[in-house]
Amino acid sequence: MRPALLVGVAMIGGAAWWWWQQSANEAESADGGDMTADSLSSVSDEILSVVDDVFNAVIPVRAIMWSPDLIPAAYRAVISQTEAANGIPDNMLARLLYQESRYRPEIINGTKKSPVGALGIAQFMPATAAEMGIDPLDPMQAIPAAGAYLARLYRSTGSWVLALAAYNWGIGNVKRKGIDAAPKETRNYYSQILADLGMEGVTSA
Repeated sequence: MRPALLVGVAMIGGAAWWWWQQSANEAESADGGDMTADSLSSVSDEILSVVDDVFNAVIPVRAIMWSPDLIPAAYRAVISQTEAANGIPDNMLARLLYQESRYRPEIINGTKKSPVGALGIAQFMPATAAEMGIDPLDPMQAIPAAGAYLARLYRSTGSWVLALAAYNWGIGNVKRKGIDAAPKETRNYYSQILADLGMEGVTSA
């Protein structure tokens, strides 16, 4: 592990420990001096959420490990069916949704929103969701819509690289500016998804 990465991990660990102590003290006071199992669980969940946010910001995207096992059981069938119906490579939609929401319940149900206002498992903007006629906070609507949208981007660009870039950056930007002008976030977005699927260098198939 690179020195800068070690420093980042150490900082995250220290911050998480401090936050855990502060939160635990507050929860203990609220419980009259005794930490209940529910209080402890709540504190732990909060810390894990914060650490996940910071970790993803500090650690390079390539260091995040992906596995199909991360797909929640409740969504596996609809994701697989959507991929098959739209000609999307196996697990590409699943990996895209992981990139968008990490399958975290608070993101899926809209409790936590993105800084730009994107919502749900597929992180649709409200205007886009309204245009599609779907509820972005309903995964059973958002997942098929995301698959259909990704397939449409692929048909428009003829490339999975460009389709993924367009999902993140916008089809208008991809067509007007070209992939070479894509911001680092977008380059990381499509390269990580394709790498995790063993599709590095893939453009059309």
